Amino acid sequence: MAQNVPGNGIRFRPDLLTADDGALAAAIAGTRPGVIVSERELGVKALRHWRNAMPGIHVALVRMESSQRTGTAHRPPSMHPAKPRRELPFGIPVLMCSRSRGHSDESALFSAIALAERFLQEQLVAADRASRSHRPAPAAGHQGIRETVLLVGAGVTNLVTAHHLMENGFQVTVVDACPDPRDNEPWHRYGASRGGGNARMFTLTEMDEYHAKSTGDTESNLVFDRPPARLGWDVRPDTAASEADRRWIRDFKSVPPWLAHGYSRDILGLNRRSGELWRSWPKARPHLLDDVELRHDILRLYENPQHLDAAALRQDAVGATIGRYGSPQVREEFPALRDAVPGAFAGGILVRGFTVNVHDFMGRLLDSLASGGADLRFGLRAERLLRDASDRVAGVSAADGVLSCDHYVVSPGVDGGSLLLDTPFADQIHGVLGCWATIPNLEPALANSLKVARRGHITEDANVTVGRDASGAPVLMIGSGYGWTGADPGNIDERKLRSLHSAVADTVRRLFPRAYESIGGRAGLRRTQAYCVRPWTASNLGLFGTAPAANGTFVVTGGHNTGGFAQAPVIAEAVLDALRGRHHPMHTLYHPLRTRRALGADVAADTVTT
Repeated sequence: MAQNVPGNGIRFRPDLLTADDGALAAAIAGTRPGVIVSERELGVKALRHWRNAMPGIHVALVRMESSQRTGTAHRPPSMHPAKPRRELPFGIPVLMCSRSRGHSDESALFSAIALAERFLQEQLVAADRASRSHRPAPAAGHQGIRETVLLVGAGVTNLVTAHHLMENGFQVTVVDACPDPRDNEPWHRYGASRGGGNARMFTLTEMDEYHAKSTGDTESNLVFDRPPARLGWDVRPDTAASEADRRWIRDFKSVPPWLAHGYSRDILGLNRRSGELWRSWPKARPHLLDDVELRHDILRLYENPQHLDAAALRQDAVGATIGRYGSPQVREEFPALRDAVPGAFAGGILVRGFTVNVHDFMGRLLDSLASGGADLRFGLRAERLLRDASDRVAGVSAADGVLSCDHYVVSPGVDGGSLLLDTPFADQIHGVLGCWATIPNLEPALANSLKVARRGHITEDANVTVGRDASGAPVLMIGSGYGWTGADPGNIDERKLRSLHSAVADTVRRLFPRAYESIGGRAGLRRTQAYCVRPWTASNLGLFGTAPAANGTFVVTGGHNTGGFAQAPVIAEAVLDALRGRHHPMHTLYHPLRTRRALGADVAADTVTT
């Protein structure tokens, strides 16, 4: 199995597991690995040869060991790198990876290699930081002068960042090409946050990873090759076949299962940190969550019994589970679902999380920014980055002139246009649309928002969010469907889009037949239909990149697929740390070169498994 682990930077040497110290030392000196993954101890002779072969370079041993614990006994994922368990001679750290009962040998090996990859990425990011000549940022408030920051993009993620920066002493300017979200223009004039449904959700597994995570999974990496009718995500016209799109699919497929395994854990670790930050909001910022339909605890429904069992293990592992219910219990405990058709769900899991009416939340954020002195400019497209003689970002050109600040934070959604063309971040973000529909929340009203999983269905996942419409009436907002548009967010085949909307209607009809009929069935639901196009990356990680600005730091953040709102507080935390010259785990985990480096490009040292 391990011989088939892909990755130019990985060498599998089972012969070294039982080799004597001399042979092991010679192999290490010849290979010069940055990390060794092994079940065996390394003797002093081997360690000395390793250290002498790589003077001044950080190396580590990942030691695999058996454990009597079950998989659910593991600590929840963390965004922080693993701490060394101990230190070997010559200052070589040991990172421990336990093979728990219930986990396959493949899963254990993937976890160990992921630890090695994370260690090497941390060294590369540290070297990046050391090589940069950022001008030290002045302390906020020094001599009464506040640092200025320009935020390009007024999606909910960047608005949370803007608010966090303002709270920490920055003078904030926000520009966006769309109308002011508070103006309630037609949905298609806005980006994903304001153009989609008035609903966002946080759960500990909200932002997720969609690559194959085992060598036996031959289907997950094909979703961008297939239209919705074949359970894929490609909603482009059949004639669309740009080189940029083909390259993006190749990048998606290049992520091997062991790396996707690590990416998934890293995303969940960032979700966990974001949840910690979100929990402080109601007390610290009550005015921002006032009257936005804040609803706690999410009911996850599963149509397939095996999927329910697997999901229960996953929710337990991240510390999300509050309770589990069989199908009859769901109908009893949640009366709004009593009329669901037979077989609509095999059962459910109540998990920690919350939902809000995001349009109202964005309005509260904008009002707070305005009252704090922020400069808010809408209908203004940022067109091009301007640079000084040292190639540092010195401003942003727009229709009404040049915008210059100390720092720049760009969160472009799917429509960055020409702004990122001359940066390393160009072409990394593509669009994946999601469909929206709205039905009345009839009595007995649903009190908890839902996540619905239907394996083998065109719209496999759906969120049902409890909220209200513009008139204040109680409604349920259904968001569902994945539709890849490629690099052009407008590249949508209307027939394929209709098939997604029809699949959403099928989910609504099965779960809420009375509400479905009350609005006139399919014809009535069609009148509420909308869609938004979300920013997505081929790695499935978010994107966090930095570069020097003339008087501070330039940051690009985005591509969070379904998790921009969920991770908004930890993104804001990472942005503040970047502007202050501090390291944050997201700077490593969402580094734009992470996948290339993991697969051998730009990596100075290999990983050896024995």
